[in-house]
Amino acid sequence: MRRLNREINIFNLSMLDVMTGALGAVMIIMIVLLTQKIGIESMTCQDVKEELMATTDTLSKTTEELTETRKELQTVRENFPEKADTISALTKALNATADKFSEVIKKVTDIDRNFFKTPEDADKLMAFQIPHKIVMVVDLSGSMAPENNRYKEDRLSQVKAALKMFIAAMDEKYQIDIVFFPAFAENISREQCPGFTIKPDIDSRCRKFERRDEAYDSMDLPCYKYGYFEGSLTTVSSEKEKYDFYKKIACLKPYHDTPTEYALEFILARDTYRSAEGIILFSDGQPDSLRKKTTTKNELLKKIKSMNRRNMKIFTMGIGTEFRNQEDTEAVDFLRQLASQNNGFYIGF
Repeated sequence: MRRLNREINIFNLSMLDVMTGALGAVMIIMIVLLTQKIGIESMTCQDVKEELMATTDTLSKTTEELTETRKELQTVRENFPEKADTISALTKALNATADKFSEVIKKVTDIDRNFFKTPEDADKLMAFQIPHKIVMVVDLSGSMAPENNRYKEDRLSQVKAALKMFIAAMDEKYQIDIVFFPAFAENISREQCPGFTIKPDIDSRCRKFERRDEAYDSMDLPCYKYGYFEGSLTTVSSEKEKYDFYKKIACLKPYHDTPTEYALEFILARDTYRSAEGIILFSDGQPDSLRKKTTTKNELLKKIKSMNRRNMKIFTMGIGTEFRNQEDTEAVDFLRQLASQNNGFYIGF
């Protein structure tokens, strides 16, 4: 039993936070930026990126399982030997995955710096940091589910893994919130999260419509168009604070359309986000207003830019094969221009 205790003490979640966050999240961004800024699609970069994503996802899942098992151990003392064996096995699996993670990071750091035009360019990119006060915006439209996109990709799961990596890296300097769109009851897994309450409350004007879709289609009302976790920037430095966010992230489900502009306008106009330095948008499609042709791309971009009076940086991440391949689509072009016009950058993953 002493050996087991020593194993568990050697492994700690704060160490894992550093690995999955400071290394994982930053390295994923760095790899994709390498391919974007250099103007090439290096197979080396692509292979390492995919390997890093897969390894980090395994690391995250194993960590969650270990955390749950530890909780059970505290409440079920009579099953201690059985739970101890489970913890021991999980710890070994976690350490093995951590070793794999370190190998992948080594591959990243070995990527040839000669790809850059100057050493200064390389240093600038390597030193890139995401702002400390950020709102992360998640597309929950139906196409984020594998059965609803032509590549059969589980895009929302990719986003959830990325969100966990970002949050795992955060210390007391970071303040965040997560906004999602749309915000129907179907966008929340009730089986997994029966107590999840969508905020803000539905506007009373929305309840006057006979059908939800009629309310949603009303361009002047916010009906079912967005929701949020906290409604203001929140520190997520402790293990408990991070775990609370992880649980909420797990509740999200794909359903319905893509009211991107309403979510962005909500963030840009809300006083409780006044101190936010940046927005990170994860999406796989063009906004409803462009698809329905109720506005033009230039008009929408101009509107968002004019609302961004606090000059928040807007980073856009296109989710799915068409974004990785830089296909010539309205969705790709919109995300690219949105970032460019708001001092951010666009990446596809």
